[in-house]
Amino acid sequence: MHFELPATGRDQAPAFLAAQECRDWLVKVPLANPSQAQAIVLRQLGLLHHFDLPVSERLAILEELRGSVCKLQEDASRGFAARPLPLAPPEQHALETSLEVWNLLALGYLRCFSIAADGRGAEAAALQALLAQRTLSVFADWQVDLCRGEQLPDGGYWLKLHRILAAAESLGVICLPVDDPVRLGKPPTSALAAYAECNLLSTASLYELPARHLGWVARWARRWGGKLALLNAPPEDIRNRAQPLCVDLESDQPANYLPRATRGGRWLETTELRKSLLSRIALLEQGHAPAELQLGDDVTQPAASHLLRRALQRWCQGGTLRVEARSDSNGACNVVAGLDAVHRLLSGGKVFTPPNRDTRTLRREREEFATFGNLRHMSPSGVLPEYSNTESWRVVDDWQLLNTSPGGMRIARTLNRGSRIGAGQLIAVRTPDGLHFSLAVVRWALREGNDTLTAGIQLLPGEPRPATVRILDANGTANAWQQAFALPEIPALRIPASLVLRSGSFRLDRRIEVMVDQQLQAMTLYRILDHGNEFERCIARAPD
Repeated sequence: MHFELPATGRDQAPAFLAAQECRDWLVKVPLANPSQAQAIVLRQLGLLHHFDLPVSERLAILEELRGSVCKLQEDASRGFAARPLPLAPPEQHALETSLEVWNLLALGYLRCFSIAADGRGAEAAALQALLAQRTLSVFADWQVDLCRGEQLPDGGYWLKLHRILAAAESLGVICLPVDDPVRLGKPPTSALAAYAECNLLSTASLYELPARHLGWVARWARRWGGKLALLNAPPEDIRNRAQPLCVDLESDQPANYLPRATRGGRWLETTELRKSLLSRIALLEQGHAPAELQLGDDVTQPAASHLLRRALQRWCQGGTLRVEARSDSNGACNVVAGLDAVHRLLSGGKVFTPPNRDTRTLRREREEFATFGNLRHMSPSGVLPEYSNTESWRVVDDWQLLNTSPGGMRIARTLNRGSRIGAGQLIAVRTPDGLHFSLAVVRWALREGNDTLTAGIQLLPGEPRPATVRILDANGTANAWQQAFALPEIPALRIPASLVLRSGSFRLDRRIEVMVDQQLQAMTLYRILDHGNEFERCIARAPD
């Protein structure tokens, strides 16, 4: 039960030494100002962690703090969640502060658990179960915020979680019911449920999800962690069972689907979770609202169905298999990040200037659309006025290829050497053997260690051409011209021609005007293929 906690003393006391004193103190904390409140709470948690108190009093104080801290941390996470990497100094400070608040709160419960583990009897067992659950659940909150900051837990984190579960298992309290009104409301939970939640969060690969969807899946893992059972041996009859998650309590790794013959081997049975997921997926297909299925009032379709299927695959069916095999690579590649920068790159480094044409010229061109279709003889000055080349302009970053496939790649670079990059961002990438830049979208980005940034990239098919687009309102009013890209049709792969537009552009049957290669064409949007934080990839066709 030794968890390497620092010794306590009576030198410097926190602002409160009893639960009622803590309640009175919380009233004075400016919780509406997350950064200021975090600094105040962090200092008191540090003093409390090093001050000598009876277990009962320390626990009462922590329980008093926990509800306010959870609300405070949720507000503070907006300062670093879903930001491109590397984080700006204020964002990095917000992340580190949030993680330290969670860490000290968890260590406070862990200190109580390590002392209470010596107790005997039903009352002691109930206290041990509560303390193990509280410790693991706070670590789960720490893990979610770490993923919001685009990082993954290290081996020390998993070793600590495994040791806590092993201790609770040896005490026989991992499945004892515990109330947790702060995180779960009325339904009882357990230490095992909190431990299972941490592993569900890991196998869900939260860092690949947009911030909103990350919150949904994290909430589902918290609610459904109690559906998992812990086995000391793999189930013998797997025909009617879900594939279990395997953990080694003597390792520093999270759960996976590759069992190892070790003394610390355990299996997290997910069959009940699979039943619940399949039932909800079926009910959503029948037209039930996500809120009716206890998925959350903020959850919408069709995203809910997509995320549930994704969770089913990763939690109960052995993980996700790649459609395309990837091969290791050690070459270099060039990356340009951001829609504006990519458009400028593909335009030869020219500054974007919207087409400048008077009303009479536009009226004549629209009349020619109806008669002749595309305008193929427009003067260059009519499409793209004289641009000024800026020879010193350079936004091309050097990355290292880690592996590649026909549809994507994994790349890495030094963290602070290059542009910021984040999930959902549009980029252009060129491999060593590539003649041209290809459009791509960042599916995920992670900070690994202290100085490495890695990213997963999905390539958009076809050689992109810079385009200029404007939206036409229903009354015929034209909006401002914006940068866009045209991707060609690839008949052999049954991939239609598409346009990459700014986010918020798509609406069914919306009319637009498109300029590509000095040709102007009227089109109508009718289908969206993909989208990210700053772009939408759409199919458009000539108007009827």
